[in-house]
Amino acid sequence: MKYRDVEFTIVQGLGRQLWKWSASLRGTEMRGQAATKAEAVSEAERSIDRALASNNLKLIKPGSDN
Repeated sequence: MKYRDVEFTIVQGLGRQLWKWSASLRGTEMRGQAATKAEAVSEAERSIDRALASNNLKLIKPGSDN
């Protein structure tokens, strides 16, 4: 699957209610699990959003004119 140009995978685990997800963004591996496939997709997308947002932050030194 793809979300915001980031590939991620969803696979069913051994248990009845176990879905695993994983994604890789700029060398950082993200993994998780959920009870349903829909929850796994949602968690993967949220993790991708958080990773993309943290990479867009710019640090500004205190006292600078920026």
